[in-house]
Amino acid sequence: MKYISKVNPSSRITAKYSFIHGSYWMAFGATYNFVTVYLLAKNYSSSAIGIIMAITNILSAILQPVVASYADQEKKYTLKSLMMIFLSLSTSFSILLYFTKASNSINAFVYFLLLLSMLTVHPLLNGLGMKYIEKGYGINFGFSRSMGSLTYAVMSVVLGNLVDKNGPELLPLYYFVLFFITTAATVLFLRSFPYPNDETAEEPKNQRVKQSLSLLEFTKMYSGFTLYLVGVIFIFICFNIINIYMIRIIESVGGSEKNMGTAFAIAAIVELPFMLTFSSLLRKFKIETLLIVSAWAFTAKVLLTFFAESLLVIYIAQGFQMFSYALFIPGSIYYVTTSLHKSHMLKGQAYTTSATTVGAVLGSLIGGYLLSFTTIRTMLAVGFIVSIIGTLLMILGIRKATLCSQEKLM
Repeated sequence: MKYISKVNPSSRITAKYSFIHGSYWMAFGATYNFVTVYLLAKNYSSSAIGIIMAITNILSAILQPVVASYADQEKKYTLKSLMMIFLSLSTSFSILLYFTKASNSINAFVYFLLLLSMLTVHPLLNGLGMKYIEKGYGINFGFSRSMGSLTYAVMSVVLGNLVDKNGPELLPLYYFVLFFITTAATVLFLRSFPYPNDETAEEPKNQRVKQSLSLLEFTKMYSGFTLYLVGVIFIFICFNIINIYMIRIIESVGGSEKNMGTAFAIAAIVELPFMLTFSSLLRKFKIETLLIVSAWAFTAKVLLTFFAESLLVIYIAQGFQMFSYALFIPGSIYYVTTSLHKSHMLKGQAYTTSATTVGAVLGSLIGGYLLSFTTIRTMLAVGFIVSIIGTLLMILGIRKATLCSQEKLM
């Protein structure tokens, strides 16, 4: 299978790549999860914070493919240099955030820039791992990504205690430290394993493809993959409806914030086994099969949550994270590299991230609207229908992309 390591997974390169993931997802979780805490302390209303986050996510969904297109072209700005630029920006904005705390409006704008630069690193980090795997380096991507999930969970607990003890004013300094560590981890990785250049033979003229594609050109060239992405958006609408409004779902069956924490902890723990062993799964199952299983698992999770009348059933539903999110996250990264031409790989990674981001924004808006005028049960019923549509679109897109690939080989 294309883009599975040509050598056995190497513990040394996997460890150093995992170090980047571990530090990045700590920085990600800190800046993203504590934005409300920080801005509320600056006297911003919840609605204002919601607008800031919506604008940030929408702009990041636009910016990520643009940045990726530059990296795909491998000319002036390589993937390596772009990743270092945006990590440096994130580090700089973090310390700037601390020194602009006297002005709330400037402070909020700097936080917006910090989030935008931080989110742009995400597809570049995934693409970096795939670049090395393509060149034969034995990176266990699933293991590295699982380390990100683990450190994310640990950071949430530690930072929560620090904020309780010291207040939110010091958050920018914590951000600075985490982004500095991420940047240092990236530099260490690149020095230990020099960035691989494309020194492949020139492609025949009849096989060459245009490197820089507009959105319209991309959707036309990769119609199956585009349909798959639309399915991802639908699935992540419902996925985020449940995550964002979990406290309301928990309260509807008599639970509390403590039970919500337990539900999220279950989801985080059950993710690890399949993420850790994803490379082994790829040797036994087709990537398309794993993604289809994940799509149905997302929908099953919604259905079970809809019928839940007790905390136990909600906890069981959270257990489906093992077959849904845990398979989708590494699977979607590998799927891009098997479905698209290498010149469009990073743009594909960015579009995938953008699809999940758009799903998050729409999930927040749709869920909030439904809860304002209907019930929890109605919200989950709508979510189930949306998830079914997304699952079918994903399957159709995957099958269409597979047929197109087979036709090109004939």
